Amino acid sequence: MKNIILRLFFFLCKFLTQIKGASIGKGCIINKLPYIRKCRGSQIILGDYVTMTSNKRHNPLLQHRVELRTLTPQAVIEMKPHSGISGVSLVCCARITIGEYTIVGPGTLIYDSEGHDYSPETGWSSRKLRTGRPITIGSKCFIGSHCIILSGVNIGDNCVIAAGTVVTQDIPAGHKAYGNPAIYEPLPKILGGVGRRKKTVPSSSTIN
Repeated sequence: MKNIILRLFFFLCKFLTQIKGASIGKGCIINKLPYIRKCRGSQIILGDYVTMTSNKRHNPLLQHRVELRTLTPQAVIEMKPHSGISGVSLVCCARITIGEYTIVGPGTLIYDSEGHDYSPETGWSSRKLRTGRPITIGSKCFIGSHCIILSGVNIGDNCVIAAGTVVTQDIPAGHKAYGNPAIYEPLPKILGGVGRRKKTVPSSSTIN
């Protein structure tokens, strides 16, 4: 009986997510209805076997539901197959792409616009900027909780972004990023990284 109720619950969440304008692949799990606000003409694409969790019972670190917002007609949010997010906010003016098998922790904000425009005469505009630079997150990445990933950033495959990191620059594949603003270092090969670089020892002919 419990399994039947769970299946009905997941089916209802998927159905309502589609009603709100998202394209959903096969095998997706949507655990509690996300908050979706979709601009007409924009796209929200959830690939096969994507998982979205907004249920605090399944993740005690959650502070709010998954939020998917497109702010312009040309905006595209795409989650590739087997990716997953919990209590994450994706706010898109241009394009946000999350790669296959990548997971993103609760409280993380991914926002591809600068937010507000600046003029030397009037300062910061109170009207929000509706242009953005695409954000791409590669495959098999782990994004910790309460990270901020800003416009124009590309994160390569097999990266780890530590909790609380503010990413303002590209992160090469196979690296770990941490801090505010983020700095990065190679991940060990066992985690899909590039491995530690060996220190070069000068040859005897170059030693005075």
